Amino acid sequence: MADIDKNVDELLLYKKELLNEVMIGAEASQLFSETTFLETVTDMLASVGALDNVELQQYRNKNKGMRIDGFAYNPLEGILTGIVVKFSNDLEELTTITKAEIEALGKQTAKFIENIHNEKFISSLALTDPGRQIAASISDTLSYIDPKTKEKNKFDKFRVIIITDCILSDRIKDPKKLAIANINGVESAFEVWALNHIRDQETSGNESIPISIDFNDYCENQGLETLPANTKEKEMSSYICVLPGLVLQKLFADYGQRLLESNVRTFLSFRGKVNNGMRATLLKDPESFFAYNNGLTVTASEIKTIQGPHSLLITHLENMQIVNGGQTTSTIYFSPLEKGSQDGLDFRDIDLSKVFVQMKLTVIEDKDKSDLIKSNIAQFANTQNPIQAADLVANHPFHIKLEELSRKHSVPAGDMGMATKWFYERSRGQYETELRSRLGKNRKDKFILQYPKAQKFAKTDMAKYENTYRMKPFEVKQGAQKNLELLGKEIVREWDKNPLRFEFIFYKDLVAKAILFKESDKAILQSEWYKMLPGFKADIVTYTLALLRHLLLATDRDLNLERIYNNQKLSSSLIDEILALGYVVRKNLLNDDFRQGDANPSSFGKKRKAWDQYKTIEYTFKHITKDDCLNQDEVRAMKGKARELNQLSGEINFLTAAYQVSDIQWEEFYAWAKINLKLSPKELKILDRFSNLSKLTNPPLDSEYKTVVTIRNKAIQSNQFIE
Repeated sequence: MADIDKNVDELLLYKKELLNEVMIGAEASQLFSETTFLETVTDMLASVGALDNVELQQYRNKNKGMRIDGFAYNPLEGILTGIVVKFSNDLEELTTITKAEIEALGKQTAKFIENIHNEKFISSLALTDPGRQIAASISDTLSYIDPKTKEKNKFDKFRVIIITDCILSDRIKDPKKLAIANINGVESAFEVWALNHIRDQETSGNESIPISIDFNDYCENQGLETLPANTKEKEMSSYICVLPGLVLQKLFADYGQRLLESNVRTFLSFRGKVNNGMRATLLKDPESFFAYNNGLTVTASEIKTIQGPHSLLITHLENMQIVNGGQTTSTIYFSPLEKGSQDGLDFRDIDLSKVFVQMKLTVIEDKDKSDLIKSNIAQFANTQNPIQAADLVANHPFHIKLEELSRKHSVPAGDMGMATKWFYERSRGQYETELRSRLGKNRKDKFILQYPKAQKFAKTDMAKYENTYRMKPFEVKQGAQKNLELLGKEIVREWDKNPLRFEFIFYKDLVAKAILFKESDKAILQSEWYKMLPGFKADIVTYTLALLRHLLLATDRDLNLERIYNNQKLSSSLIDEILALGYVVRKNLLNDDFRQGDANPSSFGKKRKAWDQYKTIEYTFKHITKDDCLNQDEVRAMKGKARELNQLSGEINFLTAAYQVSDIQWEEFYAWAKINLKLSPKELKILDRFSNLSKLTNPPLDSEYKTVVTIRNKAIQSNQFIE
């Protein structure tokens, strides 16, 4: 009983913290708390891949029994999601949402979606009515034809997501089994994100949504047959399984991309590019699929097994993730759904009961090492879609460097009246973990004063700020995970070429870019022209800022990031210019002629041709001042200063890193490197000197510090040398 009371108290405390944060955000942005709550949660769901292409617009009509607060479309899974919010805004107690309330909300959202093509309903709405705009956006999304493949967007499932600050009624044992009628004859499903689910995801540290799989629901024999492949060592164990094709199909039908580790998700081909070789095997020779296919590589954080009549059975996996084999998964799921035939055989006649897939399972119980181990497994596994070694995963030195800089450097006081720090979350939930580790209210308050929640940003946020400034708004619009992948490839190349460019000056500029993006987003949201016709805010913000910089560079100027950083805010003149340009961006985005045949503004924004179109716009600056900008000479001077400061910062870091390694460790590394690394005689001589670093009468040169630390770090990061 005491444990239950403790859990209730902890959940209520989390609710108070969340709603206080929501209210502060709502006041700052002049929005309703409900709207800010919905934005907060959908941003989180998008960052972990649960939602794609989110558009938040509200339509409510009690008389017609319709309600919707937003929608999302996942082209890979072919799922259209209607989003609806239930907001209690009660700080004092945990409120409950009942099964009846959930099903009523689902029916209202489903009814709206069912009527998006109903001409009588649409004509009853004014041209500026949000319901008409949402219906048009959803309709355009579903009827969109890809200009390259000439294929129309396909959808196989509708989903209604209810987001709430309530907790589920005790009568709801399994939210996935709540009833919802098929929408327009298409399979439909419920999903509920209640307060405890939101809390668990935010504090879990997971970059994807944890999945609990009970194989009793999928396998006929109480579980999945398996063979242990090693004894349990270092909190990691391995298993070999033969996974039936029907089980894999059902798993993907229930969980979709959530089964796919975030790195795999970005490499998975869309449906139009399904692997023809695998599909042909499924169609003509399904019994041979096991022999021809490399199988799946899967990780989990927890496993439960029982002894079956013939072998060990896996009954439960916690946080199952496919780290390799995404294309195999998508091909098995989508091939039987495809229209068409090959050699007279219909794809819809594919018999998955004859298909089996090898599955190599690794259970990793050590959460601290999970990201690194999964990255290594994905890198070295042999599959149809191998993960590249250059992926910008959480343990890449770039992320480690950003995390280090954010903990080390305070920013100017600005309007806060005191120096604070920005908090970079290298992995999800770091901020909450740090906060909860401070025992006592005073220590928690001190942490929040030092790291205000408004100054917390994650990897996907960083990518959004950075790629907008790099004038690639069409990549930003690809979605949080895809944008991070696209920027990540560039960052990895730049890091390998010169890691010193990512020292303090880069971090300082990144903070300025974050302020630029966040304050522009807020200003546009509060503008009269946006309030009159809301929608497509994400497109407007990223395209406005990218276009602003493009126009400045065309006149041999650039934004003064140092001024933004020093003031920790934008000047009123810069905000006025952003609003004026934002109006032009929105006006053109909604112009059919400007979009050149693209029916859906949001789909248009994801294409390079959209950016090419925006660059043709003629615009005269009206508000921006010379203090907001740097001229060509000032830009050159700032770059030179940045190089010098980064070089100095890097040299200090190399010296510190070298002295953190003991003489014995340097000696061990030297002995190992002589055998395993192809080093020049000069490099080996330098390494030998560091075996007696503390005893040297003549200290090493700066270049020698850099040489040995760089060699050692590369060996460790490649897993060739283990500390």
